[in-house]
Formats: sequence, structure tokens, C-alpha cells
Amino acid sequence: MQGQLGTVAVTIHRIPKKEYCGVVVLSRQADGTWAGKCSKCGADFQMRRDARFEGQVRAMRN
Repeated sequence: MQGQLGTVAVTIHRIPKKEYCGVVVLSRQADGTWAGKCSKCGADFQMRRDARFEGQVRAMRN
């Protein structure tokens, strides 16, 4: 998966100790990080490279 641009993952924006806010569509960036926005509130999301998360993304693709 390393080096693949255009990879997309979906996650949930959850407000701690409250409810779910919206859906976040994350896009893989050229540097290997993930970036996206919450569909409901518009909050920006950034994730560093994370082997566990990337493994989950690969498992969902297969």
C-alpha cells in the first residue's frame, strides 16, 4: 500500500463522552499521512502513518 495515492478510508467522528458527529472520508496523502473532514461539522482530521490503521484499510479492501 505504500506509495499508492488516491487510497480512501472512512471513519466516524466521535465526540468523546458524547455521541457520533458525522462521517470522515480520509484520503491518503503523498507523505503517507491521512487527511479529511467531518461531513457534519467540517472539522479537519489528520492522521500520521499508523501500521494498525493501514492494516485495517487493507483488510476492508480485500
